[in-house]
Amino acid sequence: MRKNRVRIGRILGPQGVRGELKILALTDLPERFLSMEKMRVFSDEGVFRRELTLLSARRVEHKGLIVAETEEISSRSEAEGFVGNFIEIEPEERYPLEEGEFWIDDLIGMAAVNGESGETLGTLRDVVSAGEQDIYIIRDENGKDHYIPAVREFITEVNLEKRKISIALMEGLWETCM
Repeated sequence: MRKNRVRIGRILGPQGVRGELKILALTDLPERFLSMEKMRVFSDEGVFRRELTLLSARRVEHKGLIVAETEEISSRSEAEGFVGNFIEIEPEERYPLEEGEFWIDDLIGMAAVNGESGETLGTLRDVVSAGEQDIYIIRDENGKDHYIPAVREFITEVNLEKRKISIALMEGLWETCM
């Protein structure tokens, strides 16, 4: 039901008595809230709730939160009605990435192929953060998950148009599975 929207924040609760919203930023760029004019609020199930006009927003650095004042919410009780809802944007509203960077949701479901032979290895099921590098989880046709570090030595090509990721297999790399 979410229709490819991207969640960038979760409303945690009211801040103070004037209806400000305490928002947990779910984006690598939380400062985007500081320049937004409108926020679209959706339920956990992806149902549109309301568009809110931002009057002000500020970061609470040490807590990783945003506190937002809106035109439409003026009391603590009104703000409490939005707890657990999400701020979502359309994919085209995402910030631009550097060359060689990709949105995880664009990668999920892509075919993984052996870069040398072209043989299909499986489907990219998930991407997990493992410190300095991500790990691509590739599920093979037998349902086994293989963990491939997302580094240039192993991921030789990502083709978004063809929905294909080419992997350079080193000895023992593909055998590492769960």
